[in-house]
Amino acid sequence: MKRFLVLFFISALSFGAMAQDDNDLYELSLEDLMQIDIYSVSKKAESLFDAPLSSSTLTADEIVNSGATSIPEALRLVPGLIVREQANGVYDIHLRGLDNLTRYGNGADASNLITLIMIDGRPVFNNNLGGVYWEAIPVSLIDVERIEVVRGPSAPLYGPNAVAGVINIITKNVSKDGLTAQADLRAGTSNTQIGGVNVGYKFSEKFSAALSGNFEMRDRHDDLYFDYATGAFTNYENVTDIDSEYITDRNQALDKKGLNLFMDFNPSDKFSLQLQSGLQEASIQKINQDNPYTPFSNGTYESKYVSLSTSFGNLRGRFSFVDGYDNLDEGSSFPLLEYDYKTIDASVEYDWSVTDKLSIRPGVSYQSAEYSDKPYIDPANGILGVLNDEQTIRSFAGSLGVDYDITENWRLVGGIRMDKFSAPDEAYVSYQLATTYNINENNLVRAVYAKSNSGSFIGPNYVNIVFPNNGSIVSYRGNEDLDLFQIQMVELGYRTKVSSNLELNAELFHQVAENAYVILLDAEPGFVNYSYENIDAKATQNGVTLSANYVASNKFQVKPFITYQQTEVEDLPTGFRTPVIDPVNNIDNTVTVDNDQTPSWFGGLYLNYKPVKNLNINFNPYYMSEQSQYSFYSLTNPASNVGEIDGKLILNAKVAYDVTKNINVYINARNLSDNDSREFVGADRNGGLLLGGVRVQL
Repeated sequence: MKRFLVLFFISALSFGAMAQDDNDLYELSLEDLMQIDIYSVSKKAESLFDAPLSSSTLTADEIVNSGATSIPEALRLVPGLIVREQANGVYDIHLRGLDNLTRYGNGADASNLITLIMIDGRPVFNNNLGGVYWEAIPVSLIDVERIEVVRGPSAPLYGPNAVAGVINIITKNVSKDGLTAQADLRAGTSNTQIGGVNVGYKFSEKFSAALSGNFEMRDRHDDLYFDYATGAFTNYENVTDIDSEYITDRNQALDKKGLNLFMDFNPSDKFSLQLQSGLQEASIQKINQDNPYTPFSNGTYESKYVSLSTSFGNLRGRFSFVDGYDNLDEGSSFPLLEYDYKTIDASVEYDWSVTDKLSIRPGVSYQSAEYSDKPYIDPANGILGVLNDEQTIRSFAGSLGVDYDITENWRLVGGIRMDKFSAPDEAYVSYQLATTYNINENNLVRAVYAKSNSGSFIGPNYVNIVFPNNGSIVSYRGNEDLDLFQIQMVELGYRTKVSSNLELNAELFHQVAENAYVILLDAEPGFVNYSYENIDAKATQNGVTLSANYVASNKFQVKPFITYQQTEVEDLPTGFRTPVIDPVNNIDNTVTVDNDQTPSWFGGLYLNYKPVKNLNINFNPYYMSEQSQYSFYSLTNPASNVGEIDGKLILNAKVAYDVTKNINVYINARNLSDNDSREFVGADRNGGLLLGGVRVQL
């Protein structure tokens, strides 16, 4: 860890010393190479330097240069993100942490439920249990123009679930007249095959369209499974009581495919229309819904979507519809974790420029999530699901954003939003107040105060299972009155342009999280009940993120970044049982603990070097310090050390060569030191991945 910090600061300071105005050495200015715009901070284009919130933009060129093999892996290039790999190409991603605060929940509880993922402003979110299934995203790297990340509560801008922040995937536009085409195909070890094609045509200045397709096929690096009963990793056949057909394809980590259509129609300067549509299907092994045998299970996902965005003058609207199917655990026959779903998301906003210094943005939105397992259950024959019904959650919201230049150097940005949910039958208010002050053209300070809440999820509200077991009646019940998880944050930031080609950024953050919920076990003679209940635990996180961006010339760029955080959880129950069930580990006995589930240190480095015109060399290491991860197994087997995850430095490199103007070939090494230590409790040992590829652009 110390070596990593020394590398970071020496890099930043030495590059600052090297930075000087020398036109022979530096061919392009900082503005040409570094001043990238971001839209997701205030819903209007502005430079990253001037943005009032902690934010980053990852460009398509940076992603291609780095050799990242998927959108989730590419996020290892962004400050403030914890990116853990469970199996080959299967990731769990957290923004700043605050993950698994309850410790002893199932696999889904440990995954990221509080960061909103969007594609061109369209929410991509699982409304059953929360979070995002990255493997079920229809687009791939071939479609990405840039990825914008906003760190910190952002619900006033984007609605519920932007609790820890927002990751907005921006897709490409067809900018060149006539036909354009891009293709990228790579293959390598662990039977890894990844490909994408994007073909577009600009028919006129007013109309363009593009069609893209993508696939990923990956085998596991590992052949072992963690056995809950013995507390050890073993061959599948030795996992206690597991059925030989529970996991059918034990070599496969991921098999996903996607197809997308993008259409842009701009008949005038005042009116525009964008239509996106597509479908995806995926099969995966991941740690999601814990079963009695092992953390891994097979899941399948299918979905079709259509999204329509329009603007007319200052009025903007968006409507999206998704029709999907999930089977979270194919091997489970009871209860079935299989369902269909339909989601609708619609919003309208108006940008009102009151004066040249003041703008106001009122908006309204509507969301609906309908989930049903009716087609798959047969109660008469004992086939039950998690819902055993069709359930819908709806929400209506009104929002107001304000952007005011108090003086030439002092800016104030604020937002407030109220969401009214059908379950819980309450209204929640989120807010955000940010201010920036330009000390001079090279130095900016900023401050943010914000509060955001999660959305309401189908599972915790409506799970409904009742069945006989060993002479007792066992029930799992949802709770429509659950308080929604929320985060309050205070943040201070400082940005400085040390020279024309070196920029430094520091952000200090203090976050408080409340309203976590758990599955509580209670019992009486002949009856066992599991129910969702809030707990009084409160998590407090303090941290700092440092980053730098140095561009020597169009041949050399380096971007180091590092985050340090500490999180403490007060009043955490020692167990999620009533005192009747367990007089020691129960809901009434609480402790204060460090949330070491989140690594204290995490960060990376992006270094790109182009020694000659046709050759590009990229080096992008990523680091996470040690952490202790927990599951329900940790409570029943407290002596187990399987959740003690070692710190890990992952070294990635890519060497690419332009054979012609349109054809690029490359060698791509992921985790080239072959460090196969586990990154997630019960997950695979993911070693190195060596790929060869070709990229064609017309």
